[in-house]
Amino acid sequence: MKTVDIKNFFKREFQVNSYHTDLNGRLSIPSIFLFFQEIAWEHASMYGFGYDDLKDHSSFWVLSRIHLEVDELPKWTESFTLTTWPSGTDGPFALRDFIITNTQGQQVIRATSSWLIVDAHTRRPKRPDAFKDRMSICDTIRATPCNAPKVGNSEGKLIHEVQHTVGVCDIDVNGHINNTKYIEWAVNSFSENDYKNLSINQIDVNFLSEGFCNNVCTHRTEAIDNTTRRTAIVREDNAKVLAVVSICSGQKE
Repeated sequence: MKTVDIKNFFKREFQVNSYHTDLNGRLSIPSIFLFFQEIAWEHASMYGFGYDDLKDHSSFWVLSRIHLEVDELPKWTESFTLTTWPSGTDGPFALRDFIITNTQGQQVIRATSSWLIVDAHTRRPKRPDAFKDRMSICDTIRATPCNAPKVGNSEGKLIHEVQHTVGVCDIDVNGHINNTKYIEWAVNSFSENDYKNLSINQIDVNFLSEGFCNNVCTHRTEAIDNTTRRTAIVREDNAKVLAVVSICSGQKE
């Protein structure tokens, strides 16, 4: 992988606080996505294309797909640098990449994401043409070899199923379920023992439809093979799949 020249990109240094950690005392998977969400918003706002700017045009950003690769999770109290940049467009999608490096400058987490600009009234996507004009895009350096993929629909063995009523703490400023909640629900499909003994090394998420407060959803997790599980979050009243999360894991060394 190419060394990223971060001088043209946006970066922030963070510390892993206690409320960012999992039961192993490392940066939790949902916290990674929260950091991604926050730095993406901040960077877009610098170029006049953040939450408030799109709101003035009755639009908002929606995360559609994301692909995450994990080599190592930073520990509690450790610092890390998060770097992000707009990495191009793909049809209606605006692409954004992320890299987390440790204090030794080693890349430990990489991700690429695909975003849509959605009309607040019609809830339909808009072309990201204005995004291309305003943001400084670098498509020659990528965090991962390819864009976030479509998650497959191959059937597996049911290993976990739980029903959940969406509450107010699950909802973001756009009035729908925050994207990080789907990742949290998928990670919760691991037993405590499995989570302690396995390392999550890859996550692919497809966000397919909006979910809202008081929706009753079923989180259905299937084992696709020995290393991959897939969680589908389904709204009960109309069987609509809201998101699909694929998690690959292996035994800790």
